[in-house]
Amino acid sequence: MINQSTYLHCRPLCFNIISSLEKRFDYIFDLKKVKSKSFILSAISHPKFKQSWIPNRYKSYCKQIFFDECYLINTDKEAVLNTDENVDSDNSDQEFFQVLSENCLDVDIDIQSNHNCINAQAMEYLNSKNKDFNVLNSFPIIKKMFFKYNTTLPSSAPVERLFSSGSQIMTPRRNRLNDKTFEMLLCCRCQNLNSNHF
Repeated sequence: MINQSTYLHCRPLCFNIISSLEKRFDYIFDLKKVKSKSFILSAISHPKFKQSWIPNRYKSYCKQIFFDECYLINTDKEAVLNTDENVDSDNSDQEFFQVLSENCLDVDIDIQSNHNCINAQAMEYLNSKNKDFNVLNSFPIIKKMFFKYNTTLPSSAPVERLFSSGSQIMTPRRNRLNDKTFEMLLCCRCQNLNSNHF
């Protein structure tokens, strides 16, 4: 589009801006980068976006990442399988190995059916047309993923920076200031600090 435009003097600037954006956000433009995983899962687990934003060439790749993460979240949730069957010490070796092989078969079947259930839940979520947040209540694995990738820990750093410039404004002798006066004094103090730096 820039090549076809009539920008004569700004064309190098436009190319430079585009190349800088591509360099800075390469993990967003190229979704196969490792750094892109959290962004992909954050967007897909959000009911409003799901797969609508993904370019066609990345759809199957992103869907596979989503399914893998659903499976990981579910396996993290489950406890390690415990076998409650006790084998007597006087049993023969043949019986011991028979019990072990039966347990392994049962575990393999359980894992496969669990994997199919997770895939079915993920596919049902992706195919759902509902974009409301309440849809997450129907899909507990996706809800857990949504909370994992779309919530952040609150930080008090911006508030601390704001009030660190308060100096004499936040003292006990000024504890009866109303909100408007406090805001005015704080803004004047910040403006005064900024004008001294020039």
